[in-house]
Amino acid sequence: MPHPLENEYALTADELLDAINRRFRAKVTLEGAVAEVHLGKKIKSLQDEGVIQRFEAHDTDGYPDYTIWLPGQADGQLIECKNIRNSDEAFRQGGVDVAYKVETQKTRTSNNDPSSRFYEAGHFAILAVCMGKKTHRWTDFRFIRVAHLARHSRFPSKLAVMHRVPISDADTAPPWYCQLEDLLQRQPQ
Repeated sequence: MPHPLENEYALTADELLDAINRRFRAKVTLEGAVAEVHLGKKIKSLQDEGVIQRFEAHDTDGYPDYTIWLPGQADGQLIECKNIRNSDEAFRQGGVDVAYKVETQKTRTSNNDPSSRFYEAGHFAILAVCMGKKTHRWTDFRFIRVAHLARHSRFPSKLAVMHRVPISDADTAPPWYCQLEDLLQRQPQ
């Protein structure tokens, strides 16, 4: 039985995948979706284990990707999912990669507000960074609370555009975490 997208576009699954693979922007969009799906699987697993009471996925422009609720807490925590920057981008010292980069800004800006492309510091509570572009393991993430991210130099209520992300599991230490459940066990600061 053909997938609904095969019917909608009158292309086979292979033709659709080939079309995405040959187009940079389509592949970037796919990578964002892949990261979000893998994050959703992690969140669902944590719900099954009782770490998270419930969650909602959001597919709305300008709104974070997930809301999670912890047992016994009425307020949800918003999670934004981002991909690490391309494989040739990193923070370097002496030609050696010392940290990867993640970009936290929106795709578009408003004509009337030069700061509208930058996220407000309170827009989400947790940043989930998919490491797939660097590690080729799309299930590999780093997590941090927004309270620990740098602020924009000209707009202090907004987040900076680029942030340092630990390269390896061994380099990852608080406030960064390799596992969402480890971050959630720590009280928000």
